[in-house]
Amino acid sequence: MTTKRRWFSFGTGLIVAVIALVGSWSAARAQTEKPSAIVKVGRYAASTDFLNLSQYFQLTSPLQVKVNYVPTTKVGHPLRRTLTLPQGTIVAGSLTTTKSGDFLVPTLQLYLARISYPLVHREAPMGYTIDPGAGAYDAQVTLKATDKLSAFKRVPAPRYMPAYSHGDLYLGGAKSALSSQEPNSQSIRITPDGYLEYITYDGTVNPGLGFMQRPTGMAKITRTNFHDPYRDLYFKEPITGLRLKRVAQTGNQQYKLTLKNLHTPQHTWGNEDAGIAGTFNSLYLIDGKQYYTFIGYDGISG
Repeated sequence: MTTKRRWFSFGTGLIVAVIALVGSWSAARAQTEKPSAIVKVGRYAASTDFLNLSQYFQLTSPLQVKVNYVPTTKVGHPLRRTLTLPQGTIVAGSLTTTKSGDFLVPTLQLYLARISYPLVHREAPMGYTIDPGAGAYDAQVTLKATDKLSAFKRVPAPRYMPAYSHGDLYLGGAKSALSSQEPNSQSIRITPDGYLEYITYDGTVNPGLGFMQRPTGMAKITRTNFHDPYRDLYFKEPITGLRLKRVAQTGNQQYKLTLKNLHTPQHTWGNEDAGIAGTFNSLYLIDGKQYYTFIGYDGISG
């Protein structure tokens, strides 16, 4: 998964947009790590080229994008709708380049299926769910236009996001993390735009959409304290389905939920001959129960 550097040429407007996005790389690098670094994941050495080094971008002005929504239960074609991203929204993305004619142009891919349910389904047609794609790295929107790129600024990974995680944590310990079966019980999702959602799997919907339905409970994260291995998240309101600790009677920080990183990452071996990479999952203790979250690949392991 190496990236070849190539010279490319484009207009002044695009240069300005790219400088605005990548000029602060040292201050906004994701999860405090750099690509091509070797880090310890448990007792394994892993390249950050294969871990989930998500990039994060904040909207400096409102922006409308086109998003595909797929039928939730029936069979049918996707419907394309306009989704408005409010100013200040933080989204996960990937700034890269794509070929346009004889040139490479800056391209921003956005993973909008990860943002909060109320925002992403604000424009959803009745009976439809945002198309999550076939995998965790499938983007819902790809932007190339100068005016759209200039609506984003690069920001550090939010403190509420677990390290190397896309924000989706599934109920279960080491056995579940190492299982080949897809999760189908409960999930906690921490969204780039700052919400915590508690989700009960819906087995009545189309494959791949079971954890994309309306959360059982959710709340906006109002404050984060991180002191490894603990990440304390504060809320103004309780969250249905989770036991939060009441720490104040008034204000925006009345409830607290602690995520404890157990620092016992689970590794599944890949198959080099078949071109299958091994995977890493981190274990967390939340509300007295263990959860796991996918944090990346190990490359091709034998």
